Amino acid sequence: MSTEKLIRMANQVAEFFRSYPEEQAVAGVRDHLLAFWTPRMRQDVLDHADRGGEGFDPLVAKALAILRAAADRVESAAR
Repeated sequence: MSTEKLIRMANQVAEFFRSYPEEQAVAGVRDHLLAFWTPRMRQDVLDHADRGGEGFDPLVAKALAILRAAADRVESAAR
């Protein structure tokens, strides 16, 4: 799936959660990505975020930062 389509989909998820308080909205985006996106889709958006994340809604960017931090902790613990 193209990066542009993943960005659009992630931003649609953020739009759904926009009316929630920010902390809940970010958690909602994160939880949706974990529950309904494949590992490959998540990795592709994380890679895009690592390259600057152009096009992401701020809620998506914050959710991806949380996912990246969690992935980094898991990777560190596995070493």
